[in-house]
Amino acid sequence: MARCSICYTVLAPAEPVTSCPECRQDYHASCWDEIGGCGSYGCKHAAVAHKPPLPVLVGAGWGDTKPCPRCSQDISSSLLVCRCGARFPWADPMTPADYAAWLDQQGAITRARRSLIALFLLSLLGVTAPIAGPIAGLYAWSRRDRLGGAGGTYLAMGYGSAAIGAMYTILLVIVALGH
Repeated sequence: MARCSICYTVLAPAEPVTSCPECRQDYHASCWDEIGGCGSYGCKHAAVAHKPPLPVLVGAGWGDTKPCPRCSQDISSSLLVCRCGARFPWADPMTPADYAAWLDQQGAITRARRSLIALFLLSLLGVTAPIAGPIAGLYAWSRRDRLGGAGGTYLAMGYGSAAIGAMYTILLVIVALGH
């Protein structure tokens, strides 16, 4: 029972079959025609891959400019930084309102990360861990959309703080009950 070396299905006796003259692999005639030759790597009759055409760059021509949303100076359309110090998340032009909204969002992310770092550090202290830990866990959960970047580091800090706080609480209860 022979199989097509391209699609790996059984070659039925009634189906048209093409055999590679070089490596003698059998193929459905339609599979051979579809890929343009043999499917065996390194075979002289293997299909030749064609490179796709180069992408067309829109808006990156000589002299293309865009206005800086912060200072309104014309800058190159592909720049992500302006002479005034403004930084942009992408090369597409932004309106001043879009830029202000993006800056507000970045500020909120930075504030959330700094708050979570402070709560994490407080949860590492034994005395404040039972309070700071659960607060850090709830804070991370409620702001998970802002803290989700950076590979999950900040979310892990928040949830880890909650676990540390729970462990310190359990230890405090055990110590209190033991006396």
